[in-house]
Amino acid sequence: MYKKLIILSSPVLLAACAAPQYTAEAISEQFQSTEITIIKDDATRDIFLDSMQEWCLDTAHKCTVVSTGTPPKSSELTLIYVSRWSWDFRTFIADARVNAYKNNDKVGQVEFKAPNSANTNKWGNDNKRIITMMDLLFGKQTVSEAQFKIKSGEM
Repeated sequence: MYKKLIILSSPVLLAACAAPQYTAEAISEQFQSTEITIIKDDATRDIFLDSMQEWCLDTAHKCTVVSTGTPPKSSELTLIYVSRWSWDFRTFIADARVNAYKNNDKVGQVEFKAPNSANTNKWGNDNKRIITMMDLLFGKQTVSEAQFKIKSGEM
């Protein structure tokens, strides 16, 4: 009896472990700037760029958007992003990444991954999750704070 219960509950328990995760390497103070160039990714949904621009307005950063394929200017803080959505009864961000470059070097990176598992935390507010990615990239929030917000259902 107990053996069957353990076997039947194992997939549910394993799925609970596959919660959405952030990882981040924040941009250090020496590379931060209030002027940012964002290279648009045509393959990514518009909500991603819209959310990044909303973050720029909310935090008093001047963001200039340039077209896909534009090489980063070495003297400017440049963000390159990509994201992929998945579907499980509704769409959700499956994974996303924003890389920051300045002086031809990668100076920061943030990633978000939400496995398509039975964990219901994969669904959330896409806009808030993208804005959180920007906060993490610029050191305005820690990964543990972001993870707590996901687990608490805040985003």
